[in-house]
Amino acid sequence: MKKLFILFTLLGIGISQSFGQYQTGILGSNHAGVMGITVNPAHTNYLNNGTDFLVFSASMSLLNNGFYLERKPIPALFSPSNIAAFTGKSPSGEKENINETFDRVFNLKRSLKDNNYIFADAVIYGPSMLINHKRHSFGFTTAFKTNSGTVRLAPEMAIFMLKGPSAIELQEKAFNWNNVISGTIVYTDIALNYSYEIKDTYKSKHRIGVSAHYLNGINSIDIADNGNSKWTFIGDSSIAMENGNFRYNYAATKSGKMSELLESRGKGFAFDLGYTYVRKRKARPTILTVCPNISFGGSVREYQSYKWKFGVSLMDIGFIDFNHQTVASTYADASGISKNLDQEFYRGVFALDRRLQFDFSGIGPAKYTRETAYRHYTATRLQFQFDYNYKDNWFFNLSGSQRLPMPNAISMLAPNILSLSTRYEKFNYEIGAPISLIEYQYPILGLYYRYGPFYIGTNHLLEMVGIRNIRGGDLFFGLKFNFSNFRGV
Repeated sequence: MKKLFILFTLLGIGISQSFGQYQTGILGSNHAGVMGITVNPAHTNYLNNGTDFLVFSASMSLLNNGFYLERKPIPALFSPSNIAAFTGKSPSGEKENINETFDRVFNLKRSLKDNNYIFADAVIYGPSMLINHKRHSFGFTTAFKTNSGTVRLAPEMAIFMLKGPSAIELQEKAFNWNNVISGTIVYTDIALNYSYEIKDTYKSKHRIGVSAHYLNGINSIDIADNGNSKWTFIGDSSIAMENGNFRYNYAATKSGKMSELLESRGKGFAFDLGYTYVRKRKARPTILTVCPNISFGGSVREYQSYKWKFGVSLMDIGFIDFNHQTVASTYADASGISKNLDQEFYRGVFALDRRLQFDFSGIGPAKYTRETAYRHYTATRLQFQFDYNYKDNWFFNLSGSQRLPMPNAISMLAPNILSLSTRYEKFNYEIGAPISLIEYQYPILGLYYRYGPFYIGTNHLLEMVGIRNIRGGDLFFGLKFNFSNFRGV
């Protein structure tokens, strides 16, 4: 459990170096198929009678604005020597925590802001399918997801998580927790999708869609400042807490067995709602037909060319109720001194929980509550997609995602993203280049490519090839097939 906790918490708090919520490549394409419904449940197959089958898709992403590595091709970071550095002893022979090793191997730099953010996600989609039949569309997806998000991270807390309370930069310094919110959640997701074309005129088409998700919670970690919590670093690895008003929750196990690590600790549900509007290039007679392998019995497939289309969606409106191997704790008016708190952090959630209780509960006016269940809301967001068919196979796309956390609740956070992309798209292949603005302040350039059933891409192209300092990285790839089961009508 210790290693699993460190991994998930580092992703959540943001001191080390995954997206279902973030990928801006294939999802905006007309050939996204079943992957399209992961951004808008009404973003159905391009072909009127197409069947899209996803074999496998994986994506991972890290976004942050406070730490960076000096420019170097990202693949070079995963050299055998670097990997061995995390499994062997340090050159000095002294015991290191994972952050100290990371800093020594990669020479991590800082350009911390007053409000730092870190988002990390990793998603694996398993067998999934989407099928169109006349005006109806039916979909089914399976996925394993980890989402982590941190906002309003104070620079002093970032340094503490990286170097501990004895860092020179922190000595005799006081700071407020800045209402920081950080969470990580791990779960499996099985979803059913349905969409319906509600109107088809000579000028336009309208479609609505909904997806219903069954969620199986595996792990959860949450920490948040409820206001006015203050730390002062007083030397000798000690921290003085004043007006501590925070929550600390987790669902985890001490077991090291994989079967027990992955067992269910809660169940939940979520749903998505979406709408798309298509403005046709001409009237209905401009429907085009494609007859793949017709000499071998292929079916006719039809699609409607368009001038532009617009979609809007509410995604991941839901929650998981964690109630097995779960602790939910809150502190109010907590004061006291804690020594070597960072060491307990790296020992795992259970050691950290014991230390927080010992140091800050039941002392003076402190109010402490402890429960064995809590509700963790998913990363709800409002998204839009605008796609313009410039000429022949050239398209321009503008899309955005705005997080909508559940107020006054334990809620996951998704990154705010605005993305502008251009792509050249044909049935057999396509290539696209998105420019994305993370948290409306940090631009990145990407590139993706699809050939037949295979697609691959990144939104951090410049970082991937070593042209820009590395503040994040991502990669997505997958294999899916589109074929026709019904003759076009």
